[in-house]
Amino acid sequence: MARQTIKPGGVFRFALGCIVASTLAAISFWLGHDLPSVRGPSGGVGIMASLIGSGVAFWFSARGQERGLFPVAIYSLLPLAFWSWAVYRVVHG
Repeated sequence: MARQTIKPGGVFRFALGCIVASTLAAISFWLGHDLPSVRGPSGGVGIMASLIGSGVAFWFSARGQERGLFPVAIYSLLPLAFWSWAVYRVVHG
């Protein structure tokens, strides 16, 4: 197997796309919190996109391969905080 490299611009677009998807899911979760058919899918998509996007952004910004990912990594803390609050609210009522 040959070693493959990832283009930095592609990593940036992927991480930013995940964070934007998580933010849109958070908005739909907030607006449709009374509808289980909206709350479940938007919660699942939102938390997974947030975890994946922030993980990719922090990993590649820490490795120094993409300087533009550092602001995305910092911004990704907002959706993570929202989803942490949402999970706490669902679990503890």
